[in-house]
Amino acid sequence: MKNVNKLIVTLSVNANDDVSTVAFTVANAAMSKGINVGIFLTSDGVELSKDGACEFTHVQPFKKLNELIEAFTTGGGTLWACAPCFNHRGLNVEETVEGTTVVGAGPMLDWIAEGAQTLSF
Repeated sequence: MKNVNKLIVTLSVNANDDVSTVAFTVANAAMSKGINVGIFLTSDGVELSKDGACEFTHVQPFKKLNELIEAFTTGGGTLWACAPCFNHRGLNVEETVEGTTVVGAGPMLDWIAEGAQTLSF
């Protein structure tokens, strides 16, 4: 297995769960350490990819969730939304957070095959 500096975070909860804030905080912290991070949103987590969905979510003492997501995507993080989960919820790809890619599990599995570490929330 190659020594790859990648981390995949899988997240299955939406903005109603403080775990989503923790996951994006950890992902941003990993990026600040030079790690390439991909977040795979699955199940209810795909709702986080909807633009404006996290505008009012703020779990103290963390940053606001929408700010964490924006920092992640503009900072070079890779944000995937599970296509079947996304479609099941009737979400619209034109209304996603900038930088979101709606995909199957393939890209995430490619990272794992290359040696990426994984965290699940």
